[in-house]
Amino acid sequence: MQTLFIFTDILKSLARIESQIENLGQSYAQVEERNAIDEALIAQFQAKATELTAAAAALLAVTYDPDEPDPV
Repeated sequence: MQTLFIFTDILKSLARIESQIENLGQSYAQVEERNAIDEALIAQFQAKATELTAAAAALLAVTYDPDEPDPV
């Protein structure tokens, strides 16, 4: 179960990101209006989130083959 530590780290990172998104939402609602730079960064964040979603889904298609050479 060597992957457990990796998943724990990923889930910690995602929780931190989720908290930061909530903070941004509160900031945009109560502190300061979004500007063009904010919107560009949000779009960049959305694109990366889409890439990560696809990469996570691709993990389900990986099959175990201990005889296959390491791609490194």
